[in-house]
Amino acid sequence: MFAFPMAKQFAYAGTTHLAIGGREHIQQAIASADKAVRLYRNAETDDQSVGDLFAAHVDLARGHLLLADVDGAEAMLGFVLDAPPERFSASIVRRLVDLSRELNRPQYGGAAQATRLRERLQHMAVLAASPSARPPELPK
Repeated sequence: MFAFPMAKQFAYAGTTHLAIGGREHIQQAIASADKAVRLYRNAETDDQSVGDLFAAHVDLARGHLLLADVDGAEAMLGFVLDAPPERFSASIVRRLVDLSRELNRPQYGGAAQATRLRERLQHMAVLAASPSARPPELPK
């Protein structure tokens, strides 16, 4: 793990800070995930990980959402929601579902923006989980 590229280390740090929770860790999660995104975008093609880039964007969105910034969350999800769903791993689909559940909490009061974003996340998760979104398996 300590030999991971710096971008992956920052991506994992962001996820870890979100798991710990609390305002200070959420802010550190945002900073770490943002650094991961910047490093991945500037990395050589061989060092890029689309899955980790998706995860960092979802972590950024969750961090903004936990700080009650729905606009920021939506902006951070653009890269993910514009991607083809067949590129999502089960982990990314799970994160999208979790984020959609977060948007269903009472503090968002059914606000139109939160509802619309929740529906987009759910739609993308369904598309990604659909068998037609997966390439056919090779014959054995």
